[in-house]
Amino acid sequence: MNNVKALKTLLVTFYMSFSSLGSAGVDRIDPPNWWAGMAASDLQLMVYGNGMRGCQVSTNYPGVAVDSVTRGDSQNYLFINLTLAEAVKPGGVDLQFVCDGKVLHDASYPLLARREGSSERQGFSSKDVIYLVVPDRFANGDPSNDQVAGVIEGPDRNDDYGRHGGDIQGIIDHLDYLEALGVTQLWLTPVLENNYQHSTYHGYAISDLYAVDPRMGSNALYAELADKAAEKGIGIIHDLVLNHISIAHPWIGDIPEKDWVHHDRKFVRTNDRHEAIIDPHASASDKERMVTGWFDHHMPDLDQRNPLLARYLQQNAIWWVETAGLSGFRIDTWPYLHASFMPSFIDAVMSEYPNLNIVGEETDWNSRIVSYWQRGKKNADGFHAGVPSMMDFPLTHAIIDAFSEEESWNTGLSHLYRTLANDSVYADSSNLIVFADNHDRDRFLTAIDDQLDRFKMGIIFLMTTRGIPQIYYGTELAASHRGQRGDGIRRSDFPGGWAGDRKNAFTGERLSTDERDTLKFFKKLLNWRKTAPAIHDGRLVHFGPLEGIYAYFRIADNQTIMVLINNAKTLQSVDFQRFKEVIGASKMASNVLESQMIDLTKPFSIPKKSAVIFELQ
Repeated sequence: MNNVKALKTLLVTFYMSFSSLGSAGVDRIDPPNWWAGMAASDLQLMVYGNGMRGCQVSTNYPGVAVDSVTRGDSQNYLFINLTLAEAVKPGGVDLQFVCDGKVLHDASYPLLARREGSSERQGFSSKDVIYLVVPDRFANGDPSNDQVAGVIEGPDRNDDYGRHGGDIQGIIDHLDYLEALGVTQLWLTPVLENNYQHSTYHGYAISDLYAVDPRMGSNALYAELADKAAEKGIGIIHDLVLNHISIAHPWIGDIPEKDWVHHDRKFVRTNDRHEAIIDPHASASDKERMVTGWFDHHMPDLDQRNPLLARYLQQNAIWWVETAGLSGFRIDTWPYLHASFMPSFIDAVMSEYPNLNIVGEETDWNSRIVSYWQRGKKNADGFHAGVPSMMDFPLTHAIIDAFSEEESWNTGLSHLYRTLANDSVYADSSNLIVFADNHDRDRFLTAIDDQLDRFKMGIIFLMTTRGIPQIYYGTELAASHRGQRGDGIRRSDFPGGWAGDRKNAFTGERLSTDERDTLKFFKKLLNWRKTAPAIHDGRLVHFGPLEGIYAYFRIADNQTIMVLINNAKTLQSVDFQRFKEVIGASKMASNVLESQMIDLTKPFSIPKKSAVIFELQ
């Protein structure tokens, strides 16, 4: 059974379940369903409804036992702790509630069959290229959901910070474009409900952790996207927000327990002191303020030290993997989480999906800080967070500096060399996400003063260095916003995603020459990368920049790739004897993007401000 069919069955079952409980005051159970055959035998249900705190619950379902109940501080929350036998069968688990001495009708809680091979799903890896999309700004595939009853904010394309109408259907409609581009993973900024008055388009202030925003589509449509993307060899990375929720979340009006949200639901801003984790002189109050302060006034900060909340968040992540067929998570604002929660969360998810990948967002420029969180890192304080992958912000800053500065002995390409030289601090530098821009940063072309030649040099570096490359929607069109700033501008609409758009990148209509050439360049580069095992898994050997030339090699058992980058203002001659320790007996090399063979026994002339990729023969 595919994701969509399973979700349709779930919705019918769940509707019938709540219909039978209409008089009982049960309004909601999270998670809304579970699966037989999971690795963990425990399941926590959060039951919400009028006066549910005082109720008792029992079940007669074979293989399911009520282990205990926990009563929240609110009169309306009851937490049921179930134990599922290893051999429990899928079906409707009867839950009988007794409230105020009255025996109520049974609810039928859906326990589904897992998709075959679900636990063995493969996460994203260095074989992939990730494409980051802000769904509201990519394509409007269903204009009928732009304004939906029950949610506050409607569409306004003239407002940079308003909703523009992009949705999941718009992404489904253009999967052919993404496949042709050569991307193999799709990271969407959050698509869950953000029911607030304004600036909800980005998705990071979530008001329902179990529901896709109706202006984006539905849970079933999200699962359909994953199924259809998988048919094209594209995985889905879910943007997971564990640190905070929306001020509009129902928890804020009726808090399950008093310590559910930091500072008793009052706004106290974080100090953003990322470096406190490695600072031997840091005060305890600085460390505490970093993780207990709110990220913004409309994003209440969750206290993951509460064990009920911690389990809720763990199960929510697992639920989305099963429901939407995910290949991984990107975890927003990773260092703002409580350290005590981190390893337990990672262990809970990875015990269900050993091959899944999870990347944490740590925005600091310091490699020591980023590396602190990665799985396998041996920290001086003994702490082990366990997250497999991290966003490589230090290398992002080096990329911007390298391709915006003129070359000298300590500027330009030296930034790349020095940053990669710090890879010894990482437990696994091959499992870092490398990128030149994203939804929180200026467009790469903008950041390097709209120099298209330097832009292409940077993209070649991005696609051939160690790690997992990520590109931001529109970068393949040389998108820029020079002279303009702000998140809304960085997240501009993708051309052709709306009916009536003058320019259409999906069809090529009215694209400029630079846009057409850049798109062609990306397609060629990304699709070649799919075929290059040395780029996926080969070790990296690089030579310090000399006279404007940075050379590095990716070396695997059956393939060696050489990359030359010339950041000088003039054509440069390269003597390959400098690289003889890697080149060895090879005499010839082929340009992988052009029909050209070169003789490695002779000097090679590389034009100014250019990069070239060779495969040694």
